[in-house]
Amino acid sequence: MTRKLALLGLGCVLAALIAAPVSAGGGKTDDGVMRLHLIWTNDVHGHIVPEPARFMNPAFPPPLGGGYSAATYIQEIRRQAEKNGEPVLLMDVGDIFQGTPIGNKTQGEAVVQYFNAMGYKLVVPGNHDFDKGRKNTERLARMSDCPWLSANIIEKSTGRIPDWLTPTMMLDFQGIKIGVIGITTPSTAVMSFPENIKGLEFEPMPPVIEKYRDQLKAQGADLILLAIHEGLPYDPKKGWERIAGRTETETAQEQQGTYGSNYSHGGMNLMELVNTVAGIDIAVGGHTHRGYYDPWIDPVHHTMCFETFGNGSSVGHVILKIDRRTRELIGYERADSRGTLITLFEDEIWPDEKIEKVLKPYRDEAEAEMGRVVGSTKVALGRGGPGANLVGNLVTDAMREYFDADFSFQNLGGLRADLPAGDLTSRDIFSVLPFGNELVVVEMDGRMLRRVLERKVAGRSGGICVSGVEWAFDKTRPDYDRGVKLLIGGEPWDPDRVYKVVCTNFLMEGNSGLDFLTSVPADKITPTQITTQEAVEHYLKLHSPVRPRVDDRWVEVTGVPQAPYLAKPYMP
Repeated sequence: MTRKLALLGLGCVLAALIAAPVSAGGGKTDDGVMRLHLIWTNDVHGHIVPEPARFMNPAFPPPLGGGYSAATYIQEIRRQAEKNGEPVLLMDVGDIFQGTPIGNKTQGEAVVQYFNAMGYKLVVPGNHDFDKGRKNTERLARMSDCPWLSANIIEKSTGRIPDWLTPTMMLDFQGIKIGVIGITTPSTAVMSFPENIKGLEFEPMPPVIEKYRDQLKAQGADLILLAIHEGLPYDPKKGWERIAGRTETETAQEQQGTYGSNYSHGGMNLMELVNTVAGIDIAVGGHTHRGYYDPWIDPVHHTMCFETFGNGSSVGHVILKIDRRTRELIGYERADSRGTLITLFEDEIWPDEKIEKVLKPYRDEAEAEMGRVVGSTKVALGRGGPGANLVGNLVTDAMREYFDADFSFQNLGGLRADLPAGDLTSRDIFSVLPFGNELVVVEMDGRMLRRVLERKVAGRSGGICVSGVEWAFDKTRPDYDRGVKLLIGGEPWDPDRVYKVVCTNFLMEGNSGLDFLTSVPADKITPTQITTQEAVEHYLKLHSPVRPRVDDRWVEVTGVPQAPYLAKPYMP
């Protein structure tokens, strides 16, 4: 098969490389600058094989080459960089496997073997890398050819970093030393099931980074690179406005990990972190899935911060310019005219045959059953807000029907894809529900049920997907008293009635802002050993073709009088 290089991204990079002056090993004039090619991935989530880019166009998705196209790109950059005497650093900053058949069914092994074949120099574990339990995370780290870095994961029993992790590493590129610090978001402690991280502690980021920054500097590091599974805010302008407007007390609270950031359960996002901690030259982040085509550079400490959108849609590539005499970072060059993100369109960057052969056994095994048609839908199902979330309506209706329950609910963040009209395969349903959460049946009184709904319309909450209710609310009313109508099974809400409720074990662990659910007594919760995906496939088998519609289960109103029965007290 003839290799077809990127028509835009790779072509522009090669042009830049050929034109660039070099310092060693090439025949061009040395301008005193070392150019280091930093190539990174973040939030791969198992997207290492070609797939349609439905997030771009659900009806006619362009093909992405995944890791196959990334391999072609990276190897060509390496060839050109070697020719010009320029070093290359390839790295990943976490959430490597959870989210695709090949990632989940191999429990990350396929992704690690891909990293090994590509010659990654380091990996930082993300919060989702603990989704199959800490023993599996350790298994993946030990089978990797490169070290897994995390300086803030500690064994509670010893107070030390586990022996399958290392806090830092020192890299030497043509005599210039770069000290790397690995960090995993502290939000892992609240975003993972307790049994998956049993015995581990995730320490606050600033003091850990400062400690190892100083150690690396003492060991001769010229530059500090922070490799971190924590990300940049969605809106850089608003993110900076928040930093510029915060008080000294809030800054101190953030350093202690106690301040509630809008962007991260870990207390600080990457923008806030590098503004607080001095001495970081480069930061490569993830977790928030927010791609930045050019680095965000902190105006105080001048840290260059990078992140891609994740999900295998692109690789990040920037050419860092380092002064050989002063050993300082003096700037960067874009890898492409569009910025530092190289989108992996299959028709622009042809898939690499060698990597395809490495991954084929894993892909064949994982996808043997994924092409099975499980049902169909008359209409395309999108993920809007709760009142117009047709994917959410399908999922919650399936959950409720499977157990003949009164009420079911599902967090918006747990629904990861839209669905096209027509036949639906097991792969389609998996793309919506990749996390394998188990459904639980809960005996829940009306007070707790209403509290779930009120919590999800309080403040600026984005809501939740529901089934079995007719819920209307007015956001001009006070928090936790915004409901103006609540019917359950067509009957008015009763605070004293015990309802049969279905949700995921993830939510019953107190996630998605529903921490009060952990107060439900254990004898009121029944594990079912049925996953959300299984319930949806069962529903499709019975009811296809389905045609979910927008209805009155979730309606925002203004100025409507509150139903008298909702005036009854319900909060503890």
